[in-house]
Amino acid sequence: MIPVHLPAPPAHYQTEVRQPGLAFLDVTPKPTSDEWNQHRYWQNIHEDLYSWHKGVCVYCASWTPHPRHRGVDHTSIDHFVPKSKNRRLAYEWSNFRMVRSKLNNRKDNFEDVLDPCALQPGWFRLNFTTFCLEPDAALPVKARRQVAATIQRLLLNGDSAYVNERARVTYQYAAGKITFADVQKLYPFIASEMTAKNFDIVLRPSVLAVLAKRPWMAN
Repeated sequence: MIPVHLPAPPAHYQTEVRQPGLAFLDVTPKPTSDEWNQHRYWQNIHEDLYSWHKGVCVYCASWTPHPRHRGVDHTSIDHFVPKSKNRRLAYEWSNFRMVRSKLNNRKDNFEDVLDPCALQPGWFRLNFTTFCLEPDAALPVKARRQVAATIQRLLLNGDSAYVNERARVTYQYAAGKITFADVQKLYPFIASEMTAKNFDIVLRPSVLAVLAKRPWMAN
């Protein structure tokens, strides 16, 4: 996770999201799950946020396919403050985060995930040996616990697909299959960690040698 900026809302946000959403809440102050599902007006700005973030999930900082690709919803709009905790924020632009659907489901109604829109740079670190995420060692204890809780809640290390994705991108760059500009565009967190750790000089040869031995890496 890296700090991200939430853009200004698109012109149609007020008329297609906030106004109908607040009108719904005025007559339905305690919506059921079915009623929420029937009034998912935030879907009307999904494409806008996806385009603004260039397809990069704000929780894992990795590119994700189009919102609906081959019949699958790969990304979704997360309410950073869950609707169950504050329904009046359900249609507020400031509460929307464009994320991978899997991570949205994992966050659910929990409130122990750090907000990338309020995050400080360098809180999350990438271990280029294990390809797991770690709290920065210099952080105060409370902040380290917050980072660790975020990693645990979203299973950013517990899901091997995410660990392997980071390893594969690193291998592709180290092997010259993609450029650093590609990494910056599609995997900005990995790129920021490569810069912070002087990857090309300090780590590239050893990381390439280790990853090249993994038969699935070239796929």
